Amino acid sequence: MKHQLFNLWSKGLLLIVGLVLLLSSCENEILINAKYKETIIVFALLDPNDTIQYIKVNKAYLDESRGALETAKISDSLYLDSTHVELKRISTGEQIVFSADNTMKKDSGIFANNKNILWVTRARIYPNEEYEITVSNPVSKTKAVSYTRTVGLAKIRAPFQDQTNIFSVGPEYITVSFNAGSNSYAYDIRFHVFYEEINTLDTNKKTEKMASWKMVNNLLVGNNASPLRQIPRLSFLQFLQTSISASPTLKHRIKWVGVTFYGGNQTLSDYISVNEPSIGIVQKQAEFTNINGGYGLFASRCTQKVWNVPIDGASIAFLQKNEWTKSLNFIF
Repeated sequence: MKHQLFNLWSKGLLLIVGLVLLLSSCENEILINAKYKETIIVFALLDPNDTIQYIKVNKAYLDESRGALETAKISDSLYLDSTHVELKRISTGEQIVFSADNTMKKDSGIFANNKNILWVTRARIYPNEEYEITVSNPVSKTKAVSYTRTVGLAKIRAPFQDQTNIFSVGPEYITVSFNAGSNSYAYDIRFHVFYEEINTLDTNKKTEKMASWKMVNNLLVGNNASPLRQIPRLSFLQFLQTSISASPTLKHRIKWVGVTFYGGNQTLSDYISVNEPSIGIVQKQAEFTNINGGYGLFASRCTQKVWNVPIDGASIAFLQKNEWTKSLNFIF
């Protein structure tokens, strides 16, 4: 969840920087730097199937003495001088206060990375519930508020339900079937192959690796509570062929396979849709926010995994002979 949150935060903050740069280009015509007004930026995805929740809080900035990209390198320009983050479960009135965590490192890039503050809680988040988030600065008295309803758990039926199943590439199509979770609007599904790579020149050199396949992207469920999708087996074979190194000196043993389901509510789906790269002549992107008194995103998704599923021996034999995968030298 945290990686998705960082991606959403970066995209949103870049939109704000772009707006500042655009206004700055007109500086010789009008005075754009009005009296400073603090603006809170919030990015939060509640996941009822996760044990820890992360919220990213920043502030928008405008400095007449330096450019926006230069200011982005100064960490104090990105954070409120005082922050209070609180979540409320509407049905019960339960209040959850988040605490600051600065232990997670941030990659270098446009924004300063010497400081990386996240707001976290390990309190339980319930599925199919409405939550209110309030982010405030007790010093400046600024406040941002938003609401979202959490996504429920899906009932996964295929390509496998649990670790007791066995995966087979015998059928011509791989079937994806599930009962959508409450409040879910769209699903992404990733297929994982965990394998061991063995160097035949030195059999003591064994490396465990994982290859992940974007099996299904943005599957809209709408009124279809039990969506079904069939993916050609050929797509899976091509995924293996492009993801695993082929060499006469390398052999591969598949240890297990698995899937990860990501169900998002409509707010999250709308945000992702609005921020997709434009492919038309007009490159201007619309702005999306559901934060009252600020900018950003407050939404929900539910992440579910079915891992450690064995693959049957007949499938390994098939992969050994198939033209797409025989060069990968699969072994039992």
